[in-house]
Amino acid sequence: MQAFAAGAILTMLADTMTPEAFEHGGGVVGLVTVGGFAAAYLLSTVA
Repeated sequence: MQAFAAGAILTMLADTMTPEAFEHGGGVVGLVTVGGFAAAYLLSTVA
């Protein structure tokens, strides 16, 4: 259930916020986003 909810949240985030972020921030936004998700994953598996 948590994986489904997390997927829904990521889909909503990608659909609504990413295009605007690319418009204002350029190509580095994708790299920062992946870094943030990787950090969140690592923190959730370590803790």
